[in-house]
Amino acid sequence: MKCMKCGQKASHSYQIDFDGVEKKISYCKKCVAEVLRNSVPLRKIAGVPDETLKKGRHVFEDEMVVFVEIPVYVLEQMFGKWHPQEREVLLNERKIAFLERKLKEAIKNEDYRRASRLKQLITQIKRKMDVK
Repeated sequence: MKCMKCGQKASHSYQIDFDGVEKKISYCKKCVAEVLRNSVPLRKIAGVPDETLKKGRHVFEDEMVVFVEIPVYVLEQMFGKWHPQEREVLLNERKIAFLERKLKEAIKNEDYRRASRLKQLITQIKRKMDVK
């Protein structure tokens, strides 16, 4: 496995699980020391940027921001930024997991219109991921 920062052989790998979506983070010894040296305690992180809260594209925008985008933002604050494509893949995986849970909930409550809309959103995100 390669270091996410410098591309050398990774000596430290971490597997993080947020709401059922797993993310592997790998660093070499030098980069781990740098990340830890530059890390900010979680309680001192300023918060979520306004642009994250303003962009609402889905019917479930408020909940999706809380369960999909904010954890990714916190991970970036803790471990550093990811490559934009890697970040987009992680966001899409988290969105799909979130929407699939909402779909099961809608089917259980027999809300078939909502279930249909959720299915459309899931299909749309999966198509978007296949294109790239």
